[in-house]
Amino acid sequence: MPTPTASDIEPQRPRLRQNDTTIEQVAAVLAVAAPKGVMIVRDELAGWLLGMTAYNPAGREFWIEAYGGQPYRVERRKHGATPIDIDYLVAAACGGTQPDKLAKLIADTDDGLLARFQWAWPDPIEFELGTEAPNTHWVIEAFDKLRLLDLRPGNPPTPIYIPLTEASRHQLLRFGKQIQHERQNTGGLLRSAYGKMRGTALRLSLILEYLWWCAKDGFALPPDSISERAFAAAATLVAEYVLPMATRVYGDAGAVEDERSAATLARWIFYEHPTEVHVRHLQRHVRLPGLRTAGLIKKAANELVDADWLRAPPKGFGVQSKVAYPVNPKIWA
Repeated sequence: MPTPTASDIEPQRPRLRQNDTTIEQVAAVLAVAAPKGVMIVRDELAGWLLGMTAYNPAGREFWIEAYGGQPYRVERRKHGATPIDIDYLVAAACGGTQPDKLAKLIADTDDGLLARFQWAWPDPIEFELGTEAPNTHWVIEAFDKLRLLDLRPGNPPTPIYIPLTEASRHQLLRFGKQIQHERQNTGGLLRSAYGKMRGTALRLSLILEYLWWCAKDGFALPPDSISERAFAAAATLVAEYVLPMATRVYGDAGAVEDERSAATLARWIFYEHPTEVHVRHLQRHVRLPGLRTAGLIKKAANELVDADWLRAPPKGFGVQSKVAYPVNPKIWA
């Protein structure tokens, strides 16, 4: 079967990001318009993840393979159409989803796809309006440096490989052993996530090295190695942010509704330091996610009574009284 050429595929305009996530369309973009890779941007990722195999039974395998950047052939459904050969299947995905939808995602069989994502579920911060305009000129100049980087000439062009320095290689060895040791105490999706953390730290170290380079003034040559400083920063980011976020996502999203509600209430208690939890106050004024009725609040509070975070309401509190659960002060000790 002949190898497809640019003339066999519908012309594509150059691009860095893509919203259409059908396999054939992404393959055509990578083969013709974006040989260095493309970013898939979706406001809601759950629909994409849950529907990956709706039109192509190999959908999930395609996106799993995109993590490694290896050659890939896409067979086209149109009768007689020539397959699309991708030299380097490099596609990243960025977007968000809701906790309830995330629970459906992680309920599926673990095939390694979700472990390839870097999840973030931070606590909300107080809303503020910015007072300074962003320095867009500096940002454009910085990212233009990255955009102008190209593959090594050839047929086909090949990536430029950036090695670790000797010192950063030793750091990778220590970090890898630490992650391997910690992984032994995990299970399920979190265990899969731990399995990707050595590679995640390595990828992030290269990203940091190039971000530092493109942010500098002038026209210095691109990095030719990954420094000890870059890998140390990446390993710290993984250990202190990426892994805690993965732990929270796979723990909170995988919990049953009562457990998630209790965790929501526990976080509010931890940050607000109340001496008592008043059901009516929470219902009317605080209005925590998932805790909008008195019944749901009491159910979550009773879960925390069992966990020794709260004490049961004192006897004598009737239906018409304010139901208040005293907080165990030991949780802040």
